[in-house]
Amino acid sequence: MTYHAEIIAVGTELLLGNIANTDAQELSQALASVGVDVLYHTVVGDNPQRLEEAVAIARKRADLLIFTGGLGPTYDDLTKETVCRVLDVPLTFHPEAAADIRRNFDTIFHREMPPGTLRQAELPEGCTVFDNPVGTAPGCAFEADGVHVLMLPGPPSELLPMLHHYAAPFLAAR
Repeated sequence: MTYHAEIIAVGTELLLGNIANTDAQELSQALASVGVDVLYHTVVGDNPQRLEEAVAIARKRADLLIFTGGLGPTYDDLTKETVCRVLDVPLTFHPEAAADIRRNFDTIFHREMPPGTLRQAELPEGCTVFDNPVGTAPGCAFEADGVHVLMLPGPPSELLPMLHHYAAPFLAAR
């Protein structure tokens, strides 16, 4: 089976032109290499209503939705919550992801973990978790109502290792 994908990048900074959306290029190349047809690229700001609309449209025209960005600990990181609400998938706390986040603060960042950081360990129920060895936001993959979803961090320094070590092999195995 060949997936037909839409890449949805989330971040107001992308729309304002503050940073280039290099994630889309990297994702498209990696997906093509494992036989996934990318049909659409969408960029949405950090706005839950517009993201809900983008998800509603995308799920009608693609069977694989790949999200980048909006997985962090700040108030405007609402990708997981919004996508899961639209697809009617509950978020659950993943203790293993929380342990990885704590470990990264101890071994990589060498500082105390800010309040609210562990909300990144709330992931879709039943998902496959992708470890983030260089940052704090884990990625994940799950299926809801016939649509396959991958959520990956936005910063390229976090996206690329996760894409090449976890997400692309995960898709290639399907």
